[in-house]
Amino acid sequence: MAATEPLGVGLVGCGTIGQVHAASLGQLVEDGIVRGVAAADLSESARAAASRNIHGFEHLTDDARAVIEDPDVEAVLIAAPTATHRDLVLATIEAGKPLLCEKPLAQTFDVVREMHDAVVASGLTAQVGFHSRFHYLFDAMKRLVDDGELGAPMGYVLREDQFWPTGDVMPGHSSWRSDRALAGGGALLEHTIHGADVVSWLFGPARRVFGSTRSHFGYDVEDVAAATVEHENGVIGTFVSVFNGVRGREERRLEIFFEQAAVEMTADFMVGAPEDGLMIQRPDQHAERPDLEQLRAEHWKRLGVSRADVWFYLYFAAREWARAIRAGDAASPGFGDALAAHALVEAAYRSAACGDPVALDGDLALPTPSTT
Repeated sequence: MAATEPLGVGLVGCGTIGQVHAASLGQLVEDGIVRGVAAADLSESARAAASRNIHGFEHLTDDARAVIEDPDVEAVLIAAPTATHRDLVLATIEAGKPLLCEKPLAQTFDVVREMHDAVVASGLTAQVGFHSRFHYLFDAMKRLVDDGELGAPMGYVLREDQFWPTGDVMPGHSSWRSDRALAGGGALLEHTIHGADVVSWLFGPARRVFGSTRSHFGYDVEDVAAATVEHENGVIGTFVSVFNGVRGREERRLEIFFEQAAVEMTADFMVGAPEDGLMIQRPDQHAERPDLEQLRAEHWKRLGVSRADVWFYLYFAAREWARAIRAGDAASPGFGDALAAHALVEAAYRSAACGDPVALDGDLALPTPSTT
């Protein structure tokens, strides 16, 4: 297909997150950017729901390989459960097609590195589903860190919580996230891999991590985790990750302490969420509360987005993915970014197991940016 024609996309995995991806892709269909070619899932009802959200896939199947190998599918979006990611990513690479894979990439760090190395060797445009980077408030925090107006960042506190996304706690959800063999980890890996990516993006790679975990609800994955992170540039931060039973609440809170200000941000994954907030406290001044609608409008303008009815930040991520594919660019966030986030999380798990801080060296060492 010509570069000016819609990108033919295949979706593998039509569960909850797959249906959200399909809704975002549906808006890109309206924009003339993508075309929904095929979708795969073992559940017929899930396939049908995803197809409705994208205004109709041309083909529906229970065979993921059929989507990957479909000659009309130019790029593959993988939103299946974590345990399937490795084989699906490697199959997509074998087919020579660009891809976007949801987080976390895999249950164990060795498999994450294997996937990263395969993507790098392929040279394909490959993005990872860290959609928090496209949130206008995280973008505002990144700009404050980078422009130096408030001085250098010294430390941070990150808190992320969510209702337990498992059937026993949230009716209607699948329960594979409660099983370590299928999920690899709980709140830290499944949810706060987003936070690990954000702090690595803001402050650079981690150098050392001291972590602790707890399984309050009795599953074999953690529902509470805490860690102290030392970054290579000297910034020190702490984060707390919680899966709880509080439906109707899902929030992230990030506080960054600069030399000349304290900045507090709260956010949710939905566009225009009531949790969204930003406060900047400078020395001896009243706290500033920037106009959020103006910040959001400016961010969308920079991204080249004109529509005002975007619901999920996955729209921006998929839009950037499609742009990068057509331009032949490397995707951002890519598998190198994912490797850094997974290394931070893995260090926290190892620290929790041994009771001592864990350095990101040896098998946790990250390659230089030019090789990711």
